[in-house]
Amino acid sequence: MTPFWLIRREAGASWPVAAALAVLLAALTAVSLGWPARFDRLADRTLAGQVARAQESGALVTADGATSFPSLGPGDAVGPLAADALGHDLDRVGSQAEQHLGRQLAGVLGDRRGQAETEGAAVLGVPTVFGRPPLVELAYRQQADPPAEGERLRYVEGRAPGPTGKGEDAPIEVAASEATRDALGLHVGGRFELKSDVDWGTPAVLVGVFHVDSAAARFWQQLPLLTSPLKTVTPRGQELDGELLTSQAGLATARDRGRVLLSLGWDWTATTGRGSATGAGLAALRGQLARLGQYDPSAFCDYRPGLGCRLTGLMLNDVTVGDRLTPVLTDFADRRDRTVQLQGFALAGLLTVVVATGFAAARLNAHRRGGAFELQRLRGAGRGQPAGRLLLEALPAVLLGLGAGRLLAGLLAPPGYPPGAEAGGWPPVLAAAVLLGCAPAAVLLLAPLAAQGRVRARRLVLEALVVLLAAAALAGLRLRGDAAGADPQLVLTPSLLALVLVLALLRLVPPLVRLAARAAARGRGAVPLLGLARAAGLGAAALPVLLVLVLAMGGGVFGGLVSSTVAGSRQRVADWRTGGAAAALVGPLDRLPGPSQADRAVGGAGAVAVRAAGGDLTAQEDGTVFPRSTLVGVDPAGLRGLEPGSPLAAALLGAGLDRAPVAAGGASGQEPVLSALGDPELAAAYPGGTFEVAAPGQARFLVQLAGTLSAASAADPALGPVLGDQPRHTALLVFAGDAAQRLPHQSGQVSALLVGSAGPGPEPDRAALAALAAERYGAPGGLGAPVQLRVRQEELAALTSDGLVRSTGQAFLGATGLGLLLGLGTVLLDLLLSSAERGRTLARLRTLGLGGRAATGLSLLQLLPLVLAAVAGGAALGLLLPSALGGALRLRGITGGPDEPAVHHDWTLTAGLGAGPALLVLGAVALEAVLGRRRRVRAVLRLGEEL
Repeated sequence: MTPFWLIRREAGASWPVAAALAVLLAALTAVSLGWPARFDRLADRTLAGQVARAQESGALVTADGATSFPSLGPGDAVGPLAADALGHDLDRVGSQAEQHLGRQLAGVLGDRRGQAETEGAAVLGVPTVFGRPPLVELAYRQQADPPAEGERLRYVEGRAPGPTGKGEDAPIEVAASEATRDALGLHVGGRFELKSDVDWGTPAVLVGVFHVDSAAARFWQQLPLLTSPLKTVTPRGQELDGELLTSQAGLATARDRGRVLLSLGWDWTATTGRGSATGAGLAALRGQLARLGQYDPSAFCDYRPGLGCRLTGLMLNDVTVGDRLTPVLTDFADRRDRTVQLQGFALAGLLTVVVATGFAAARLNAHRRGGAFELQRLRGAGRGQPAGRLLLEALPAVLLGLGAGRLLAGLLAPPGYPPGAEAGGWPPVLAAAVLLGCAPAAVLLLAPLAAQGRVRARRLVLEALVVLLAAAALAGLRLRGDAAGADPQLVLTPSLLALVLVLALLRLVPPLVRLAARAAARGRGAVPLLGLARAAGLGAAALPVLLVLVLAMGGGVFGGLVSSTVAGSRQRVADWRTGGAAAALVGPLDRLPGPSQADRAVGGAGAVAVRAAGGDLTAQEDGTVFPRSTLVGVDPAGLRGLEPGSPLAAALLGAGLDRAPVAAGGASGQEPVLSALGDPELAAAYPGGTFEVAAPGQARFLVQLAGTLSAASAADPALGPVLGDQPRHTALLVFAGDAAQRLPHQSGQVSALLVGSAGPGPEPDRAALAALAAERYGAPGGLGAPVQLRVRQEELAALTSDGLVRSTGQAFLGATGLGLLLGLGTVLLDLLLSSAERGRTLARLRTLGLGGRAATGLSLLQLLPLVLAAVAGGAALGLLLPSALGGALRLRGITGGPDEPAVHHDWTLTAGLGAGPALLVLGAVALEAVLGRRRRVRAVLRLGEEL
């Protein structure tokens, strides 16, 4: 049995290695637990900004309910409505709906506002339009009066509507926008009559005129007709429709003076907070939003069995929930999953580097205590006893490293974000702790056997096993394809590939170094020959050092490649979202202003419309149906004037579609035949083919393919606003000239108005564009998607400041820096491992006249092949990793846009990282040279060796 004093002495001798293991594990624990907290803060800020931008064009969460007249039971009567009853009922419904929400969603949906609108009524006593009185609706919106709205609802004349005066004929007070006042010929103090076709009417007086502030998009989107009246076409002819603002007392008075039905609505301001952007937080929010429309309206109104739900004296029908927040959360969740996936590469590489460095330290420990272990073995002890003792010695270091790392993670984590909150923080830490704790014992148990043949056989088996594992992992990823989110197989594959590269380098480098040594033998001087001859002995012992350097450099190169690709795609994505113009108004065609109107509003900066429609194509040749095809109409001359280098404009003008007449054909000979260019897939399958189009909003017509859209034309930024960021999976047809004007108007299809050139020249006035967008909020009936103003510079700034993208760069930068530091430590450990042997060699050479510079050069030449192999392997790993992973890694989820971005290599960073290992080795050699000068020759020679 081994004496206790011997165990204690050996344990004391191994404290440097134990300290190294503790430091390594503390660093990995701090990064693995502290970084998710910092990432969560960046993600929270990014999500808050994304929600705020989406909310600029209108509320993201709304609820609408229609009313009907109640069926009165015995003893029931409809009494007068109190002046504040409407606001009270709106608050009651909104608060009860919020109580139905989950806790997390209730924290996101903050400021709530209710509104009510009457049916249309004719305005009597004002000039007629189109030979008939204009129609207006009375609208009430909570918190629409100063000071709640403040500068967003600014009265330029008069004041906000107040309570109705006393008397049965007292007029209700109303307010109008400047555009409505001018269109209806009203003036402050003027009285007029409101008379409805459904038996209600009341006198009214205009008491105020307000200015439409384009910055208050949320307000105007909820009451679009308040901005300005619209000309509509009815079976009776054209008429003017508008809306007037009143108080809840005014609306109660109008209800008491006739049979008035109300349309009720609620909207909430979404403000995401801490923890909303985590994986669990996003899943909870989306789940609660999905359940939002499933509540029972009878829970928050005066419900009577057999009579239904009563609210404001009327029957409340089903409440419809509008949810524009879920698409925002879904898009962010996809991008977050991609970001976490990329950061997993950095974490997995760092974990491998830490473990490899730990094994290098364990090799040094085994080398320094090898004599003691061999003596114990000769005395009859097996390998199990010292291995168990090494496990016990490593246990305190592992526990100390975990504790210190947890404390450091708490210091690194931002306030309010606990470290290791995400479930993925602890598993890699515990796995590394097990590997590091077992490293000293594993090195002892896996020590080379005495028989050289058995060593070679075992090495071949291990190498074959690693190659097979890497090939299987790579083949599985390429066959499986894309998968977002945390994926252990995907993040560990680069480490396996790095190990394969290192094994290949260990096989290739020694023969090449021997060839160089033979060449050096024919030259003058012994230093090159001796240095290269010692370097030719590069074997399995160099695996930890080479693996650390290859992974550190490969991770940095890959991180730089990702950052460069994302940065290079920003301009392309910004152009795609704004149509390649300086700004774009995106929305239903009926809401967009005309190009000439927009051109005048921005001072002649130029404007061109891109109109879109959808329909089903049926090939006349074989009856194949292409559902949900996209039909786009463009003015190629205007597009070329806005963007001279537009490939889409060149293709349309080259095909002569701007001058092509609309022919007649079909079975009846009267169906219009429109000429168009088709996408490459459609045109290749049906060259010159004819298709029948069934599209909502227009009778059947035919399309004749006049040519093919090239890849550049189909990817022209002018198509971006109407095609969107998602990959296109449907057929695409592009029209010009008269054919473009014949495309149907569809309120559910998004069109665009491109304003101003993105090239050199004056930028269009953003305030003018915002005012122009605000004037167009009032589409007939408020149907269709909201109008969005996209400014190219703002889109580019949002992409540049994206916290998810910045977090990816920070993760790779931190992992690369820490990896290089650990690489320096591994090189120093390797030098310490062989310092005694090199010291004896240099001592003998110094006795033969070798100088200090020559000794330093000898050490440098000995490490030069290792450095070159690390640089080559790291660069190859980082540059070839995207191609090796293939479809398993998609960057489009981070960059945006419809297509996978082109890969951009950061050659400056690659060169800098290549110089990193060289500088590390130079520093290590210089440090060893300084220490070597203090070492006496006799101190490094063994007993019996002669000078």
